[in-house]
Amino acid sequence: MKAGPVAVWALVALLGLPLPGQGGLDAPLGPCPFDGKDFRGRIAWSGDGNFNDEDDWAASPVALAILARCGVAGKLVHFNYNSILARTDPNWEREHERSVLGAAERFGFRRAVFHDCRKDLAGALSGIARAIDESSAENPLYFILAGPMDVPYRGIAKSDPAKRRFVYCISHSRWNDGYARNYKHTANKRQVISQGVHWVQIVDQNRYLSTSPYGRPARADEWKAWRWMRDSTDPGLRFLWDRMRASKRSDCSDAGMAWFLMTGDQETEIAKLRRLLEGRDTPRPVAAREQVRIEAESFQALDGYEAEDRNDRRASHRLNVRLSSAGAGRIRTCFDEPYVAAAAVYDVDVRYFGEAGGRCELALFVNGARRGPAWPAAAAKQTWLTRTAPDVRIRRGDEITVEVRGGARGGGRLDYVQLNFKGRGGEEK
Repeated sequence: MKAGPVAVWALVALLGLPLPGQGGLDAPLGPCPFDGKDFRGRIAWSGDGNFNDEDDWAASPVALAILARCGVAGKLVHFNYNSILARTDPNWEREHERSVLGAAERFGFRRAVFHDCRKDLAGALSGIARAIDESSAENPLYFILAGPMDVPYRGIAKSDPAKRRFVYCISHSRWNDGYARNYKHTANKRQVISQGVHWVQIVDQNRYLSTSPYGRPARADEWKAWRWMRDSTDPGLRFLWDRMRASKRSDCSDAGMAWFLMTGDQETEIAKLRRLLEGRDTPRPVAAREQVRIEAESFQALDGYEAEDRNDRRASHRLNVRLSSAGAGRIRTCFDEPYVAAAAVYDVDVRYFGEAGGRCELALFVNGARRGPAWPAAAAKQTWLTRTAPDVRIRRGDEITVEVRGGARGGGRLDYVQLNFKGRGGEEK
């Protein structure tokens, strides 16, 4: 008979093994990275810009400007670009390099931390590994992934496995994550997560920092929201405008990840960006995020589960996980995200796929203890549904598990677990 989460938890305790939050599933934990003045840790970046989409020609320099305006330029220890390896356009390589190195010079970054993957891939991979190997609980690495996973995966593979638990990979794009219809990636987010890093998936930033669609040049009216860069007396901001115009796209969406890292805010509105870049008004980071969504495919361990890309637009990031074999499965992860309270009370949403005649039974666990009753995944028709467990106390470092029993192979689909902040809380009673 297969042991469930509670039985496994009891065995772990009996053997004296470490529990999550005590050095078990994942890393020692620390406070939020930025308090508006001091940044705790270091920053790395990986971006493409040499094929598929010119948006990085604007996103890379805008991201560098965000970091510089927040006073953390010295915290950038690695930046690689032109990271699409299988295909490239030499003209695009040159344009993106103008953006990156031009911003580095104008905004005060060290030239030595920048690596063009098309010219010095070995240096880029070594740079990633070196940044990881210098990481610790007191000096974590926040690795922003603004391009496909191929280069980050290879760089992480060269690093000390014991140091990877101090690395937080941040992404917002399913294309970058290795799930694309028009390009064959050689690595994806699941392969990166399996290397032992933390994964932080934020809202797709195109909804905030792109005013024209992919696939065509921006029209005149789609540039209006950005003209403050053109009209600025600051030559650095005029440079950002020039690089965006060079791309012919009014889009710097990847820069939203730099904004999130400095603020904990996923809604990177253009007006907020303007206040920082033009007004030099450093935003106040959030004390605790109101919502923390952990995509099912981002959980650290998929036991009896696998990622599924059905390109389902009803699913978050159009991805989900499904049972890889009949019977039972579970997904589990250590809750350790930027800008969350050390301990808090949450209403916890589990989004799952209800199936007509479905026999699955689902349950939510925190540190092996079930939170609320189990529930069936049956529904009148096939659709995504949400089950909420109210008033759940969760500490940073706790292990969150969703378990499914009685499912058929390919069933038991899960979309995400979302923690909705209600207030700071102490220990479980």
